Parts: sequence; structure tokens; C-alpha cells
Amino acid sequence: MRRRWSVLAGATALGLAVGVLPGVAEATGAGAGVIGQRPAEAGQGQPGRSQPQLDRSTPTDLLRDLPKGGDLHHHLGGAVRAESLIGYAARDRKCVDTTTYVVTPGPQPCATGQRPAQDAMQPGPFRRAVVRAWSMRGFVLPPDGDPQPGHDHFFATFGKFAEAEAGHDADMLAEVARDAAWERTAYVETLVTEAAEPLQRLVDRVHPADPGPSGLAEFHRVLTRDPRFQEIVREAAAAYDQSFHDYRKILGCDRAPAPEACSVVIRFDYQVGRAQAARHVFAQQILGFELARRRIGRVVGVNMVQPEDAPIALRDYTLHMKMIGFLRSRAPSVHVSLHAGELVDGLNGVGGRDLTFHIAQAVDVAGAERIGHGVDLLDERGYQDLAARMRGRHVLVEAPLISHDQILRVSGDRHPLHTYLDAWVPLALATDDPGVSRSSLTDVFRLGVTDQHLGIGELRTAARASLDHAFVEGANLWREQDRYDTFAAPCRGDTPDPDRRPDAACRTFLAASPKAALQWRLETDWRAFERCCAHDGALRSRTR
Repeated sequence: MRRRWSVLAGATALGLAVGVLPGVAEATGAGAGVIGQRPAEAGQGQPGRSQPQLDRSTPTDLLRDLPKGGDLHHHLGGAVRAESLIGYAARDRKCVDTTTYVVTPGPQPCATGQRPAQDAMQPGPFRRAVVRAWSMRGFVLPPDGDPQPGHDHFFATFGKFAEAEAGHDADMLAEVARDAAWERTAYVETLVTEAAEPLQRLVDRVHPADPGPSGLAEFHRVLTRDPRFQEIVREAAAAYDQSFHDYRKILGCDRAPAPEACSVVIRFDYQVGRAQAARHVFAQQILGFELARRRIGRVVGVNMVQPEDAPIALRDYTLHMKMIGFLRSRAPSVHVSLHAGELVDGLNGVGGRDLTFHIAQAVDVAGAERIGHGVDLLDERGYQDLAARMRGRHVLVEAPLISHDQILRVSGDRHPLHTYLDAWVPLALATDDPGVSRSSLTDVFRLGVTDQHLGIGELRTAARASLDHAFVEGANLWREQDRYDTFAAPCRGDTPDPDRRPDAACRTFLAASPKAALQWRLETDWRAFERCCAHDGALRSRTR
């Protein structure tokens, strides 16, 4: 066994249950005793108890085994290790430029100034140089705190290895699933773009002018009524479905028993590139909304990507938010998460005004249900009122702490994490681009402990929030969002337990809801975690 406790991977999520660590309210049939984002602490409904302590001495294996729920802020294109990308390029007989380290299609023999990707399969200077160019490995942030070098190196990696990824979505999804299973992540909502090129050609033919706010309805009408657009919707859905089918085939999910990675639930958010002409941004948004509205291709939401500080992204930010707001008015059932507030003073082109409204417009104009990053909160106009609105509307913040440090140089007390938590805004920890950042969700949780001083109760609530706010289909296990004290009616009388199945009504409810089943599984995994790890010194309450 590679772990100190069984994942119960062969068991259905319907047979899983919940547990708590010492110092956190004991689960009952009414739920698990944690309300909102801040867990119950000593003197707050738990007399005589204190939270378990975590610090830099907490064993890595312990944090890896801690059940993490879901990873909601995850880019497939930046998720796998550079070493895997080298393998893809070598398998496809592609070449690598020896100066820029950009992958080219070839053919071999490679052109002057290029080497076969196969050469990077062997240990040595070339392999090390490629890995460093394609990731943050070995990159040293400047001591003066300037965010630009880390930001530029991070975002430059994607253009270098993009050709290596071509045709390998299934391979990447398989690696993501294996990694998620290894570190106790049950759900991954990953960002992927399909059909961008045929959509761009269609838009340039049928509506070559960029729309303004008053032209959105007409643009939407022209595009969606075009028969070719409907073909593109079907083609995109088929591409997502094919990648999904192929990655599970790679893993061998039709075997009995299936590999542990097959128990990881994966869904897609359609990612829209924001650093392009407005007509292409809006067209991608429309395509994403169509996929999610029809619930095809396992697309469950829409998001916008690329650097928020890119010139076009800054110039058109308000227009982009109005575009999303327009589409949500037409299809309010479609889920939206938006990168917003991934900005700091000191990035080239970012002015003081840019820091004052991006999160607010994502929430108030676009109607986003989740905010990715949200780092510039304290620079937003009326940030206390904004946080209050986010809490009231149950807008969750996705916090990839490692990329915040690498890209923006934001960590420690410069990070607004505790401002969000103190305002009871729901928050989940996330990876962003773990392959590029050379990290994992376990590493993010560790940084939450060592840099943000999160306690075990706060980590558990973040894990719960990740599934509570996941866009995966199905009803919520909890009676009320962001309040973790009472299950929904069918399961209200049940106490999750790894050794006992829930009652028939609860089993029926969980079988009909992938979301509730994931949440039940998380609660069960915490019970198993408690039983195996409650006596670990790092988790033992200091007082009773």
C-alpha cells in the first residue's frame, strides 16, 4: 500500500462517509457542525476544545493524504510536467529550437538550430534547459520583488511547448487523473478550448466587425443562426467527448477493478482567450455557452483565460464583462467562473485604475459565480462592500497560492486570503497550472499552512467549498450553500460512515447526483482520515 489508509477506490461513493479531526465539531445526522467558511473554533460552540495545529513540521505524506475535494482552477494546457511533454514531442518526432526551446512540427531531420525532441529524453544539459524553459523549475525570482520576470517566464512557457501538446489531450487528462488520485483530489474541473480555429474562420466570414455593447444581440443572432456554427458546436462537443473517452481508455477504466485514477471525476470549462479581437472573444463565449447550456461534451461552465494584463484584455475588460452578462441574461442556467483581479501594481501596462474594478465587474456586470485569483481585492473601490456582495451571492474565490507567488509576487500578509475569510467569502485552494509551476494541490495546501497559517478546520472547509461550488451536475448534498451543518432532506437522517451504507432514500439521491455523491465521498474520506491519522502528533489537539 502506498498510503497509510485505503482510498476505498473500488467502493462506490454511495458507501462513503464523513469524519472530523479532534477539535472540529463531530458529524451527526444533521451534518458536520461547520457553518460558513470559518470553522468552529475553541470558545465558539466548542467549549474546552482547540483546533488541531499544523505547521512547517507537518509531514508531507499527511498533507498528501488529506482529502482535498476538488481542484476548480485548473488549466489542462499547463497541468502536466515538462518531462511528459518532452515524451509527447519525442513520440511524434518533433523538433526543439536550441535557442528559444520552442517545439516545431519537424519533420526530421530537424532544421539548422533545432534538435530532435528525442535528444531531451536523456539526462543532460539539453534536457535540463528544455525543462527550465517549459516550467518554473530553477527560475529564481529577483530579490527586489519585481513581479515582471516571474510573470513573463511563466506565461512564455505555453508558447514554447504548445506544439508538443497537440493531439495529446487524452494523455494529459490521464496524467491529471493519476496525480489527482495520488493526492486525494476527487474532482477536477479543467479548462480546455476546442474548435477555436474553425470558429475564428466562420466569424471572420459572417461578422468581420468587432461588436460594441449595443451590437451584442445582433452578433449573437447572426452567429447562432448560421448552420456552420451549429456544426462547430457539435464538433466541439465530440472533441471533448473523444478526449474523455480516450483518457479513460488509456487508464484502463473498463477493467475490474478499475485503477484508482478512474474514480476521479473530470469535467470541462470552456476557456475563452481574452487577448484577441472582440468578435473572437464573443464568439468563443457564445460557443462555450451553447455547449454548457445543452450540457454536451461534459462542458459544465465558461471561463476566460490569458494574462489579464495583456493590452487587449485591459482595454476591453468592461466590454468582455458586458458580453458575459448579456449571455447570462439569455441563458441564466450556464455557470460562469472568471479570472479577475490577477493583477498587481508593477506589471507593465497596469495602471492604478486597472486595480480598482475588475473583480467588481466580474461579479456585478458579468454575474460570475466564482472568481479566479481575486488578488487585487484591497485595491478595489469599496472592497468591503464588494466582499459583502460576494458573500451574499455565494461567489467563491479560487485561490492558487503558488501561482500568485510565482506570477504576481503576492504571498504572506500581502495576500487577501484572510480578508476574504474574515468577510465569510467562500474560498477554495487550487493549482492553476501545476505542470508549469512544478507543484501540486498538496503543495498549495502546504503553502496555505506555512504561508497563510490555515488550520485543519479551514483546510477542511476549503475542501468542502470546492465541491459545494463545483459546476458538476446534480443537486447539492448540503441543505444550504456555504453552510455545512445540515444535509439535504434525503440524507438528513444519515451519518456517513465508511463501514455502513446510507439509507435507501439517501442512496437514491446520491445515485442521481454526481455532485452530492462527490460531497458524500469527501465526508467519508475525512472520517477515514480521522481514524487513521487522529493520533498523528501534527493533528492532535493541544488541549481537550
